[in-house]
Amino acid sequence: MDEHEQSELVRSWLRNNSGALAGGLIVGLAAILGWQWWQHNQSQHRHDAATAYQALQQVVERKDAAAVDQMAGELGSRYANTPYGMLGLLQQADQKLSAGDADGAQAALKEAARVAQDPALAALAQVRLARIQLGAGKAQDALDSLAKVPAGSYAGLAADVRGDALRALGRSADAQAAYEEALGALETGAPNRTIIEMKLADMGVTPAEPGA
Repeated sequence: MDEHEQSELVRSWLRNNSGALAGGLIVGLAAILGWQWWQHNQSQHRHDAATAYQALQQVVERKDAAAVDQMAGELGSRYANTPYGMLGLLQQADQKLSAGDADGAQAALKEAARVAQDPALAALAQVRLARIQLGAGKAQDALDSLAKVPAGSYAGLAADVRGDALRALGRSADAQAAYEEALGALETGAPNRTIIEMKLADMGVTPAEPGA
């Protein structure tokens, strides 16, 4: 085909496909604008969550228990898909525990572990939950909570609490193994190493030297 025939072919194709081209252009623009709107919405949502958490911190400093409870609950429900929702629930658990409400603290920590986006934060909530359960005399519940902590997450702290729970259940050999695991996971200068060594000594066990 010569140039004239080629141009006529192009014009004919455009006439026959103009509707599809326009539709594709509209769909493409809508997708781009929708993506930009979603990105902006998510950014605003995270900003609002951070602002709400800062406000919660100020209330915590004022030791306003009722306000902490309310604001932390709102953070956990409205911003559960951000780290601030989980952190707010941790603050609520602390407030409940300080007020002597162990059951309320456990409920807040269970919810924190459920909504946590970061596995490390979920593990932290489970370890704290286990400590409270152990303090409430629920050693088996503490072990069940620690079983949900991924291997390697807060290994020293988790093993220490596990040792306490096992010892409370009368499982001395298992408790000793857990304490020794905790010592192996903790750094030499960790402040809680001495406490764990004292627990072993109380059981008549001489802790192994670091690195042995």
